[in-house]
Amino acid sequence: MKEYVRLITILLIPLLLVLAYSSSGFRFSFNGLSISKLNLSCLSPNPIETPVVGDSLSGTFVDTLALDTIISNTESNITMIDTTGKRILFFGDSMIEGLSMRFADYARENGHELYTVCWYGSTTTGWANNLDTLHSFLRWSEADYVVVSLGGNELKVKDLENRAENIRIIQRALGSRPTIWVAPPSWVKNPTITGVIRGTVGEKRYFDSTKLTYTRGSDKMHPTFGSASRWMDSIAVWMSSPQTAHPIKMDFPKATQPRKWKKKFMFPKK
Repeated sequence: MKEYVRLITILLIPLLLVLAYSSSGFRFSFNGLSISKLNLSCLSPNPIETPVVGDSLSGTFVDTLALDTIISNTESNITMIDTTGKRILFFGDSMIEGLSMRFADYARENGHELYTVCWYGSTTTGWANNLDTLHSFLRWSEADYVVVSLGGNELKVKDLENRAENIRIIQRALGSRPTIWVAPPSWVKNPTITGVIRGTVGEKRYFDSTKLTYTRGSDKMHPTFGSASRWMDSIAVWMSSPQTAHPIKMDFPKATQPRKWKKKFMFPKK
């Protein structure tokens, strides 16, 4: 009789463990593999099914293991925002001047230090041929994040491969620093340089300014300071989104305060 009771006890213990595991919220995983649970919903008088929201799965139901897999895959594709303060070097042509004031508001709000270099009339060729100057600005700013705005003086260029090589030279000079490029606010139809920039640096490192509308100054080219401010607002939203390769914290400035940032200006050689 004692042997019979012992046998029943031995059989009941694993069964109780399985039932406890299946009813718990805990899932045991090892080396990427999970132990499946028994579906106990059939024991309930009102079984509860878990809906999955999404176009491809609309109206269907999946078990817990499948749902966990979907959630895991979704989370792995989320690009996390870097919330640490950055030393940002923002350099390029004259478009820098209009953008930098609003950029300074975002830098102050989000704990960044902004350094700007506005080289009037500059091109990708000019910067690629003056790497010593670029390196000096990198040392000056000690930048760990770079924003480039070039192309405004190259909208109709035809030597596209040369311009692409210029961009690659600049990129190599910047090294491993996270870098994004802001396309010029083109005032011509079908600008050639924008496609070169996009194709060279990649979609997630390129802000397409050509899709925006602008109020322009008397030269019919540069956005007014007010319009440039709104342009920067759009860039900031993109900089903190998964649409960019290196999202950083760029919360909207809550209040207007005195703008302070480090800036340098360069002029064309006569």
